Amino acid sequence: MNKYLIVALMTILVACGGTKTEEKEAEVVVSGPDVSHHSASISKVFDAHGGYDTWAKMNQLSYKIGEQTTLVELKSRYTRLESAEMTVGYDGEKVWVNPPVENADRQRMRYNLMFYFYSFPFVIGDPGITYEDIEPKELMGETFNAVKVSYGDGVGDSPKDNYIVLSNPETNQMQWLMYTATFGRGESSDRFSLIRYDNWQTVNGVTIPKSIKWYQYSEGEVGDMRFERVFDEVAISEEVPTMDKFTMPEGAHVTAEPSTE
Repeated sequence: MNKYLIVALMTILVACGGTKTEEKEAEVVVSGPDVSHHSASISKVFDAHGGYDTWAKMNQLSYKIGEQTTLVELKSRYTRLESAEMTVGYDGEKVWVNPPVENADRQRMRYNLMFYFYSFPFVIGDPGITYEDIEPKELMGETFNAVKVSYGDGVGDSPKDNYIVLSNPETNQMQWLMYTATFGRGESSDRFSLIRYDNWQTVNGVTIPKSIKWYQYSEGEVGDMRFERVFDEVAISEEVPTMDKFTMPEGAHVTAEPSTE
């Protein structure tokens, strides 16, 4: 996602009788996203949703869930969630809550949780992530290609989390996500939760969900739907958001770092 610029080189030559300035023509080289760690199988999933290159061009994503609005700067993941009760922000260093409501520290886990699930599959294209093709899995009578996703040590607040992306073997479109939850714990888990992705929309070339649904899941069996999150007023663009939206206001509460003890 980083862009590398080779700027103009100006050479100043000093000669007898005066000063001569020689300016070479500027050469600007803009690279694409770093996809060297992407596996062939996960790249097919990205391509089925508009392509990782398309996603990497975008600088902001916004949506509304119920009465809460979310704005995310996609390169550094600065975040602002706003509702009638409170505003939660991430300024690149701190997660803050304003006003300092009771149990404000819980927002450390919650502030980017829905963004993360909403931004699949692209969010797992980040550096520090590895992919492993595993045996296809069957859910509700259908068989899906399966890619296990894991994180390097120190990547994110929950590096012990694991994900399994299940995609349609014909279209490569993502259909299910299996995931473990380890936030605030020091060890990994083999207990998976399950989300269904079957309601898609294309916004500015990127195919992202209209809604996602959590299902009961135990011993390989899918149960009833637990709940659904619907995303309204979705916008994604190359425009960089106004960065002061993420600045912590005076008097806001700074959430505590997650404990792994």
